[in-house]
Amino acid sequence: PRMHRPRLTATLWEDESTLCYQVDTRGICVARRQDNNMINGTKLLNVAGMSRGKRDGILKNERGRVVVKVGAMHLKGVWIPFARAKTLATQFNILDALYPIFADDPVSFLYPSHFYQLHNGPV
Repeated sequence: PRMHRPRLTATLWEDESTLCYQVDTRGICVARRQDNNMINGTKLLNVAGMSRGKRDGILKNERGRVVVKVGAMHLKGVWIPFARAKTLATQFNILDALYPIFADDPVSFLYPSHFYQLHNGPV
C-alpha cells in the first residue's frame, strides 16, 4: 500500500483566537478549526469540483453554518459542523483526497511519526 505523506499544516486564526489545521488538495486549502472542529464547507465542496451554484445551494441550507466574509482567503466561506462536512466529503468521494483533515487527532499529523512517538507515546 502507498504511504500517505502528511500534508497537514497549522495556522493561527488570530481574529477567531483559534488554531486551524489545513490540508492543500487539488490546489485548494481546506481548513478545520481546532476549537470547535468546524470545516470550511465552501473550500471542501470546491475540492469536489462542483459548480458554484450547486455548492452554494447545498451550503445555504446547512444547519449551524457560520459565514466568514473577512480575513485570509482560505478562511473565507461557509463553515459547517464537522459531522456534516464528513458526510459531504463521503458523498462526493473526496474523503481520501482530504486526508488527514478528518482524523480524530489531527495534531499527530503535524510531526513526523517518530517524533510524535518519542514525545507523546510509549518509548
